[in-house]
Amino acid sequence: MYNGTSYRRGGRPPRRGLPTLWVAIGVGVLVVLGIWLLSGFIRASMEAYFALIVGVLLLLGNLRDLFFNAYPQRSNVALLNSFLGGSLVFYFLGNGGFPPLGWIWYIPAVLLLLIAAPLMLGRAAVYTAYVGAARSIADGAIRVVGSLAPRSRP
Repeated sequence: MYNGTSYRRGGRPPRRGLPTLWVAIGVGVLVVLGIWLLSGFIRASMEAYFALIVGVLLLLGNLRDLFFNAYPQRSNVALLNSFLGGSLVFYFLGNGGFPPLGWIWYIPAVLLLLIAAPLMLGRAAVYTAYVGAARSIADGAIRVVGSLAPRSRP
């Protein structure tokens, strides 16, 4: 019978949660995985780090012209430079970022280069099409998020 103080013969409550052995194994696996991923950044070559620095500088240097410039011609060049900078960053990730599937990062790098190629010709129609596609994607995302938000009742 239950006397109010004992759960079982030993008088201790039943143990709940994960055993400490499993927690230690999980932490060990995470540490090994972190070291393995960090080693990829250490193994990256010097030209990959150069590409990363140039890509980040291109992205940061063109953000102001890309978003806040009233002249479409300069925005065309800013968008081209942003695509090229993003491609260089993805090249760095493919060269040494994540060792198990490093080649996957080359796919967006090449795609960004292919997207940037028509902008190289200085076509305003291409820039307008890219901006229109980005706005329609953003509007669709706003509609989806708005439909998922709970509505308050009066």
